[in-house]
Parts: sequence; structure tokens; C-alpha cells
Amino acid sequence: METKEILQTYKFDDFIFVTNFKTFNDAEEYAFKNNGELVEIGFIDGADNPELTTNANLIEERKPFKVELPYSTYNVYYSYDDFFQEIAKSLQFQKKRLEDDMFLEDIWADQNIAQGDRILIVDNGEIVTITTKERIKYLMGGHLYEVAVKLSRTK
Repeated sequence: METKEILQTYKFDDFIFVTNFKTFNDAEEYAFKNNGELVEIGFIDGADNPELTTNANLIEERKPFKVELPYSTYNVYYSYDDFFQEIAKSLQFQKKRLEDDMFLEDIWADQNIAQGDRILIVDNGEIVTITTKERIKYLMGGHLYEVAVKLSRTK
């Protein structure tokens, strides 16, 4: 795992959730090294309150996170997906041709988003937004599911 600086913790009375792993393998490694339990949590109340869940099947699918949006026509592409960059470049090229002045580097730079946290929202082949997990939770009315490590909390 690259750095612990990106990890986020949620403290409760008897345990701690550690989240924001770049990859599923990073979460597994962290759980093993820290004697923790690999779990799935969801942010489904529009706030920063993680709840244990299995709704997104993250552990079975070995994915670090997934979002669920209330808009049925939207397609969501995650930065951890192999085809994410291919789709992003293709869609951005289409947009560049239409606007005749946009470069792929500009759209990524303008978003100020960490590379592993990018989520591409597409509606009918058009980019709606490039966003983050945090923005999904608070601004888009979506549900965020993340793999987490549950650690015992010593008092």
C-alpha cells in the first residue's frame, strides 16, 4: 500500500472503520497486517455516517468502492476499472471535436480530483461530470459503498 495518509477513519464506541483504500488488495493487506475484518460499509443517509451493509457485493466482486445514483439513465465508470481511461479519452475526444478547444488534460486538471478517486458519470454517451466519492455522498443524492477494515477499539 502506498501511504496511510489517504486512509480515513470512523470511530465508534467499540470499533473503528478504516476506509478510502485505493485498491481492494490494499484493504486486504491492511486488514491482515492490523488483525482487522474486511467489511462493506455504505453511506446511504446523505451524510457521513457509515453503516455495515452488503448491498454492493464489494467483497465478492473485489472492488474498493461503488456508487448508486438515483438517475436510471446514468452510467457510472470508476477509475479502478480497466476501461475507464479508454472511455474517458474517447468521450473527451468527442467533446473536444464539438467545442474545438478542450484538451483532456484540462478537464482532469480543472476537477482537482485525486486519480484513484475519479468517477465518470455519463448520460446517453455524454459526460455529465467527473466527480468524487465525497461529492456523490453529499451533492448527487447517491449512495456510496466502500470496502473497509473493521478494527477493535481499545479504550
